[in-house]
Amino acid sequence: MTDADSKPGPLELTHLDRRADPDAIWKALDEDGGMIVDDFISQPLLDQMQCELLPYIVDHSPGSTHPSPLWIDFHGKSTKRITGLCEKSAGWSALLCDPLYQAMGDHYLGADNYYLNTAQLICIGPDETSQLLHRDELNWPSAIKPSDEITITAIFALTDFTEENGATIVVPGSHRWTDPMREVRPEEMSRVTMKAGAALLYSGKIIHGGGPNSTADQWRIALHAGFVLGWLRAEENHQLTTPLEVARRLPERVQQLIGFRSYEQALGGRLGLVDYDDAARLLEL
Repeated sequence: MTDADSKPGPLELTHLDRRADPDAIWKALDEDGGMIVDDFISQPLLDQMQCELLPYIVDHSPGSTHPSPLWIDFHGKSTKRITGLCEKSAGWSALLCDPLYQAMGDHYLGADNYYLNTAQLICIGPDETSQLLHRDELNWPSAIKPSDEITITAIFALTDFTEENGATIVVPGSHRWTDPMREVRPEEMSRVTMKAGAALLYSGKIIHGGGPNSTADQWRIALHAGFVLGWLRAEENHQLTTPLEVARRLPERVQQLIGFRSYEQALGGRLGLVDYDDAARLLEL
């Protein structure tokens, strides 16, 4: 059966509780290309992150600074995007050490085989339009493999996601499409509605994009944070967005994820070195 003849995907992604067996979570993610873990973030940690990050959101201007009309449209004219979160939120560093979050990276990319791709607040404001639908793995077109993942991502809801305020659009099942030029039909799209504290976990191969915000005064605040194979260039340059004095105080796992540990391939060389030594040396100076 061809892509064109296949049946539309389900209208909604699977929701599972945080206490679900991880194997059930991976099965749901593999089936549709994405799934939702409700109550992923505990209420105290969610409160902490909201408190720490809100001032940066208020002070940040919407829109893109890139000169290209393509990227201005992709980033959104009424959307705020904020990076360098390890410096801004101790709560985010704690979430990076979450065992289920780590299990996702280990399961799809291999233990100690990946870095943090980017951690960015994506705050969709009133009157924002739909984002261009895309696949995250297209950041690295020459590294794409038909079956294996090169990137896996979580979008954490710091506020409720509703259809009115910009809930993410996904196309369930599109991670299995063999025709990269296939057009998405409207009935194949699904909206990721979820409560604050929930997380959308999704494959780098699934088609998705930010939804439109038709409200007059609501901001949909998400923390978009994915992992990428360690031998690929991460989207965010964490070593420039995280000062050394901040990196020295971070948990060891966070230091590793943001590149303050060098990458060693099982059957290859070492990458990201400092004087041919591990990058951790910088934190000891």
